[in-house]
Amino acid sequence: MKRLGIRRKTLVTLLGVAVPSLLAFSALIIASTALILQQNASRQVSSLAERSATSLAEMVGRSQATLTTMAASPEVGDYLTALTSGDHVRLADALQSLERTFLGWQKLDTTIQAIRLIDPAGNVLVKIKEGKLVPATGPARPPFALPAVHSVAGRDFFQAALRLPRHGVLISNLERGKTEEEEAFCPAMVRFATPLIGPDNVRVGVLVVNVWGEQTGQLINRLIAEAEGSAFLVERNPADPQRNGIYLFHRDETCEFGNQTGSRRTIFDDYPREITSAWLNHDRGIASDPRTKDILAHAYYSPYGLPDRGWVVVVNARRDFFLGPLTTIGRRTALWAVVVLILALAASLFFARSLTRPIQDVVEGIRRMEKNTAERIPEESQDEIGFLAGEINRMADAIQHNAEEQLRVEEHIRDTEKLASIGEMAAGLAHELNTPLGNIKALAILARKGIERGECDRQGLTGDLDDIVDQAGKCSDIITGLLSFARRSEARPTPQDPASLMGEAMALVRLRAEKRAVGLICNDPGLLPPLLVDGDQLRQIFVNILLNGIDAAPGGKVSVTLHQQEGGVRIDFRDNGSGIAAEHLGRIFDPFFTTKEVGQGTGLGLSVSYGMINAMGGSITVESQPGEGACFTVFLPATEEREA
Repeated sequence: MKRLGIRRKTLVTLLGVAVPSLLAFSALIIASTALILQQNASRQVSSLAERSATSLAEMVGRSQATLTTMAASPEVGDYLTALTSGDHVRLADALQSLERTFLGWQKLDTTIQAIRLIDPAGNVLVKIKEGKLVPATGPARPPFALPAVHSVAGRDFFQAALRLPRHGVLISNLERGKTEEEEAFCPAMVRFATPLIGPDNVRVGVLVVNVWGEQTGQLINRLIAEAEGSAFLVERNPADPQRNGIYLFHRDETCEFGNQTGSRRTIFDDYPREITSAWLNHDRGIASDPRTKDILAHAYYSPYGLPDRGWVVVVNARRDFFLGPLTTIGRRTALWAVVVLILALAASLFFARSLTRPIQDVVEGIRRMEKNTAERIPEESQDEIGFLAGEINRMADAIQHNAEEQLRVEEHIRDTEKLASIGEMAAGLAHELNTPLGNIKALAILARKGIERGECDRQGLTGDLDDIVDQAGKCSDIITGLLSFARRSEARPTPQDPASLMGEAMALVRLRAEKRAVGLICNDPGLLPPLLVDGDQLRQIFVNILLNGIDAAPGGKVSVTLHQQEGGVRIDFRDNGSGIAAEHLGRIFDPFFTTKEVGQGTGLGLSVSYGMINAMGGSITVESQPGEGACFTVFLPATEEREA
């Protein structure tokens, strides 16, 4: 037959024309876009760092202007004049006026944390803190004999500010404050100080303004959104190793001011040495983190006017963020690639449609056969597709025939095993029937003799007839149980009580057990969930396993335990016989496999039981050690589980 070559033609068209072109075009677009995005992101991040450094300079400038404005205010001038006058009352009034003025300043400028007026001996004469006046309750101290809040005479910052020239401003480190009377650190702040110089250039004190560092932190956090990256402020201070490289502001507040909080965390712990070296030695720069490919831009600003002491603003832009648009471009490129592929497919499949349609018909026919085994594929064409459809139909006929034959064989095997079990129980049942029949015969003879002798006792005769009825009932029960077990019927699953079926099975094998001196023990399981099974089949399973246990433990015992388990009922059949050899455990459920002597068993009991249990949705397992007996465990799902 002529081969169609559909696969070869379609693949050659797609792979040879569309796919290489699309791959090359897509790679070029994505690579170019990535380069452009990285360059743009670098410029933007660098600009952010530059602008933030400028903003820091403006904030420091505003704070310096505030300090110098305060120092030049009329109220400070009145204080200086009062000092030279020597009038103690006038000096006290001037200090009260300063207190009111400083309170007004702090209310106008919320960035101010505290304002202090300090005399040349280091005594804090006026202190406004967080909108409140801290009263000077201490004893009068020289040189002005005025009460003080406390003394800062020994602090280096005060001494350095006192030595400044007129209008000079001293700026402290950005750090967390701490006062003598408080245990915890305050939020971060910067202190600005300027000397107060009276007539004849006499230094009469220092004016100090503490400015909250919160506005600096807000500026840093506003630089870049958390989803886009991070920004932080670092101190450059090689002269002080404890402060060099510490975080001044960071979104993760636990790493801020590691020299004060005890965390000791610095930029050297988080970034490679080549990057941190650039931050601490160059005023501007941009780099890429070799570990994450993030963009890192920094800008240096020194409020102290020093090249080696100041603040470094660092902006870290995540690679996933600045290359985020690449995902959109990639999706659009992929969309266009799909469009081109669709066009290529349309061109390639235009001529192949008439060839692929018969194949689709065959596939659909196979799917219909999966749902309905009687379905067949229409054999419409005379080409190789039609030949294939015919072969599939013939194969389906053979499979269906084999399946039906297999069902018939399995049913025959089950009947054979049942007949074998009946045969094994027949002798015992005959003996069981003989006893009540003998009793019936004896009672009937006695009754007849009494009638013949005319000694008919109505009450005695009634008792004899009752005994005859009772013995006949026993015979009927025995025959009914055997007929019920032997009856052949179509399997119809209905809710069954496993305990009742077990009782019927044990009644059927009781004589066999007595003959072999085997004790049968069954626990009282209480109320068990119903099982959706065929009662006759489950009774046959129980009989098969019990007979196996009886034959394996002559003179011993077979115990049965029924109990509820999650999702169903578990039944353990345990005997104390000789056990099963390890090499036989793997074959114990094989058809016609038996360890009994020839003529003692068919080898079908466990195999048939295994098949029926699987069909019920359950399972059967065996555990055994030679010399220690065996335990067969059957698990069957409850009615609701089986229905689900």
